[in-house]
Amino acid sequence: MTLVSPISYTCIPYSFLTDRILEKCSTLFNNNYGIWAHDAPLHSNNTLKAGSRVKLGIKRLRELLLFNDHCFLVVAEIRSSDNDQFQLIGHAFCTYAKYDPLNGNAVWITQLVVDSSYRRQGVAGTLLSMATNNVEDVVIAGLVSSNPYAVMSLCNACNRIPINLKFIGDHAENVIRVCNIPYLSHTQVVGSVFDKQSPLIVDIHHQPISLAKTDFFVDHNEILIILKKISKKWFLGPLLDGHEFLVVFPTSSVRRSRTTSNGSPSNISS
Repeated sequence: MTLVSPISYTCIPYSFLTDRILEKCSTLFNNNYGIWAHDAPLHSNNTLKAGSRVKLGIKRLRELLLFNDHCFLVVAEIRSSDNDQFQLIGHAFCTYAKYDPLNGNAVWITQLVVDSSYRRQGVAGTLLSMATNNVEDVVIAGLVSSNPYAVMSLCNACNRIPINLKFIGDHAENVIRVCNIPYLSHTQVVGSVFDKQSPLIVDIHHQPISLAKTDFFVDHNEILIILKKISKKWFLGPLLDGHEFLVVFPTSSVRRSRTTSNGSPSNISS
C-alpha cells in the first residue's frame, strides 16, 4: 500500500515572507501558470515571445504582490519522501482592506497557482478558504483570473454562494479601489454588469459579462476548452484576449484574532 503525504496549508504574514519563500513561489509560477499568446509580442514591442512560459522573479513578485503590510501568502505543501523536504504545490497571494459599504473587510486574491499535477483535487479551494478565514470579519472576496476553475474555487471557498451578477456590478470596482492593488489600478472593467461593452465585439449574442482589461496576453486555448466543457453552468460569458474574469462573492469568515492575522504563521493539514 502506497502512503500519500498529507497536504499542509500555512498562512504566512507579510513580515515573514523571505526571499527563500518567494523563490519557491516564483518557481511554481514559472513552471505552472501558462504561456504567452500568439499576439503577446505585438503588445509588448516584441519583448515577449509567443509560446514561452509566463515568468515572474522574486523582485517582480514583491513589487506586484507584496505592496503593503496587509498582504499575505497561503501555501500548500507536501513532504517529499525522497529527501524529507517540503515541496510547494500551490500558493495564493492575498491582501485585505476595510470595506465600509458592507461593514467589514474585503480580501482580494492577487495570485493563485496550483501545480498542474495537483489540480482538481481541492487544493485551490482550501488555499482560498484559508485566505478568507485569515482575516477578521471578511464580508467580500474577489479575484481576476482567466481560469474558470479559479472562479469556481473562490465560489467554493465562499460557502458555494452562486455567482450574483448584480453583486459584482455593485461592488467589484469599489473593492479593487479600496484594496489598492498596483497592477489593477488602471484596469478597465468590461461587460454587461458594468454597462461597459468592448468595441471589439460585434456579435451582440456573444457579449462579455464581467471582465477586467488587464492587457495580460496569456494563451487562452486551454481556457476555451474548459469554457466549452462547462458552458451550461458558466454565467460569466466569453473571455476576450488581454482580459480576465472579474468576480466578487459575499462571504463570512471565521473570526480570528489579530495575532493569527498579523503575527506568526498558522497551519492546517488535510
